[in-house]
Amino acid sequence: MAPDDPQGMKRIVHPFQREAGGKRETLVVSECFCPNGHSLIYARANFSGYAGILLKVTGEKGTGHIVLSPIYGEKSRISLEIDLTEGEILIVHCPFCGTVFPRMAACPCGADLIILHTSSPPDEENCIGICNRVGCSHAEVRTKGDLILLSMMTDLVD
Repeated sequence: MAPDDPQGMKRIVHPFQREAGGKRETLVVSECFCPNGHSLIYARANFSGYAGILLKVTGEKGTGHIVLSPIYGEKSRISLEIDLTEGEILIVHCPFCGTVFPRMAACPCGADLIILHTSSPPDEENCIGICNRVGCSHAEVRTKGDLILLSMMTDLVD
């Protein structure tokens, strides 16, 4: 990984914009950990060639697993063993140790942003925050304590 890349992330040309002819740079989560250090990268489900992020969730209809796209800004997910209801708030656990992920901050939708760590050992300086409400698209990336918003990603020049 290049020295200027954020901890636990890779910089790529966003695959959907590449297909449409654009070349916008974005981030892909390449390392992701629970608070106890278990890797959440899940190679059995991939998104545009990148391994997903496996999480255990508890919602209105029980407990199951979801796999999230690791591409920052892409809101794709795969739901396993559970039906999700748009707008419901989930409890998110590590699929290996069952630890509930801590709250990073309030989400603008009224739910919580939960912390997924991008470094090991886990720290709050290098993490992503995802909303625990089904269908909310808000997410944040923090690297070395600085917030990276999707709108801050730069266009690449040919």
